[in-house]
Amino acid sequence: MRSPRSRAGRDVRALLRVAAERPVLVPRPGFVNALEAHLVSQVPPGRLVALPRRERRRRAPVLVTGAAAAAAAVVLLGALTGVFGRGVEDRALALAVAVDTTVQLPDGSMIEGVRGVSLPEGAVVRTGPNGRCSAGDVDFGPGMEALVAAGRLRLRPYLAAAAIADPIGASTSASGILRGR
Repeated sequence: MRSPRSRAGRDVRALLRVAAERPVLVPRPGFVNALEAHLVSQVPPGRLVALPRRERRRRAPVLVTGAAAAAAAVVLLGALTGVFGRGVEDRALALAVAVDTTVQLPDGSMIEGVRGVSLPEGAVVRTGPNGRCSAGDVDFGPGMEALVAAGRLRLRPYLAAAAIADPIGASTSASGILRGR
């Protein structure tokens, strides 16, 4: 046997379902105006604040502004990183930092590597035992060698680095290392 409470709950739910299915009547304008006058008369003078009418906000200007800002950020980032405005012929690589560095040009001539030296395609940059060098996005230290290829420094093995004086005093040389001694 069910309790009367659950039966009452079912009856209320059924009534609410019936009420929800009925169409909602639109009040007549005369009734709305009379109700408004009555409610306004109930509020003491000076306490009533008329709020401005709320307009529908449009999202289109916000979306257009956001898209324009995103496009501007991409262009600015590209310009700062060098993606835009540089052709292949404009990619002149130069030494930014150079200590104890030599540059072998593509024609075979050797020059001292100093800050600002232009590095043409095919040039080889070498650092000495106390050297360091930086060009483009590559930094390297003592006893290293790099080849300029496609506008960038490409590190490569440098056998003369093995001949750098050992601070401990061991007698190693590049030829000894190659022969396995």
